[in-house]
Amino acid sequence: MQDPYPIPPFTVPVSAKVAVPGSKSITNRAILLAALSEGETRLDNCLFSRDTEIMISAIQDLGFEISKDKSQKGINIRGLGGLIPNTKTKLDIGNSGTSARFLTAILATCPEGDFELDGDAAMRKRPIQKLANTLISLGCRIDTSDGFFPIRIRPQGLKGGKATVDASESSQFVSALLMAAPLAKEKLEIKLSDSSIRRGYIDLTLKMMERFGISPEKLSASNDSYQVNPAPYSAPRNGYLIESDASAASYFIALPLSTGGVVEIEGIYKDSLQGDIAFAQIAEQAGVTLEWRTDSLVVSTNLGSNPISPLCANYYAFSDTFMTGAAISPLANSPTLIEGIGHTRHQECDRIEAMAAGLANAGQNVHETESSIEITPSLLKPATIETYEDHRIAMSFGILGSHDALGNGKPWLNIVNPLCCRKTFPKFFDVLESAREQSLANQS
Repeated sequence: MQDPYPIPPFTVPVSAKVAVPGSKSITNRAILLAALSEGETRLDNCLFSRDTEIMISAIQDLGFEISKDKSQKGINIRGLGGLIPNTKTKLDIGNSGTSARFLTAILATCPEGDFELDGDAAMRKRPIQKLANTLISLGCRIDTSDGFFPIRIRPQGLKGGKATVDASESSQFVSALLMAAPLAKEKLEIKLSDSSIRRGYIDLTLKMMERFGISPEKLSASNDSYQVNPAPYSAPRNGYLIESDASAASYFIALPLSTGGVVEIEGIYKDSLQGDIAFAQIAEQAGVTLEWRTDSLVVSTNLGSNPISPLCANYYAFSDTFMTGAAISPLANSPTLIEGIGHTRHQECDRIEAMAAGLANAGQNVHETESSIEITPSLLKPATIETYEDHRIAMSFGILGSHDALGNGKPWLNIVNPLCCRKTFPKFFDVLESAREQSLANQS
């Protein structure tokens, strides 16, 4: 793929059907829960990407049997009822936040062992100390590198009792502790230091734990704490089907706002487990019409050449989609204010700063605070967008670049390192190009 990659604009309104891959968040949770269960689990509609391959490799390095069937998007995992075969190993977690946080907590449940976890340069900038502090309070010995990776874990089993976690940096800290909690020696109460943390992914974790055998009787929740009793995980009787990725769907939900027209997104459901499905409602306020079908979502707009309404919102609960809303803000009829995103400064990159820089390069007036970004639309100008190895920066600007800003069908937006999409959506630009080709074919 050419790098920088010039985005071919749509010269006709979109008219296409697309499929997005399985959810990264669900795939990585399912791989881990299957390994902790008793017996073999079949996972279907799995995402095979850089992040999930990191989790698969880590589980294999820990001694579990895994077989992949990429052609059928399937994975088979033989779990050992909470036992981890290889208790002395080094794990490479790349820049996979889910792998890093979840494995840190799960390895702490081992009665003994010696584990080292390290990642790439970007992962070494992502904090882990607050999760480590909670695990240390529960009896685990963890050494961090001034609060960051690499880390060394020498577990003695989780003793249970009460523990407080500061999850202001990531709700994954809570999800990690919840998945580890059934393996603790005694009942574990996880108290949140701040009850305003994002609940969408935590709720997703709880629902998945239930599918893997942790009955509601074993787990209870209040506004600021969770109580989990010791219980064994078990393989779902008929396997586990991974939902399609709602974060990935956000790009194609936004596409009609960039190009006009209609797109059908397969495998997306209104009652999705994923909090990021809420972006569909934000797009609706911007001017799209949503038609929820049995196994797909149809998104359309009749705005023609009129500007869209701004995608203003507090994106705190579904922040992986804020870049989608920000990227198409130049097409709005008034300024777009996106709030509640301060924590995204500590993700794959400083996402607020990265979006501000990219939009400014494209001619927009941008104001950022510690936890918000405001974009005042201005005339779009040709630009090259730096992605900072962040897949969501690349994909979001891919949707803006689909807008025929020059009016002549020529590319005007270039994406640096488009292959960074391999983290969660390896074929994103292929799917986007397919949508463009379908639209041209349907026009004729």
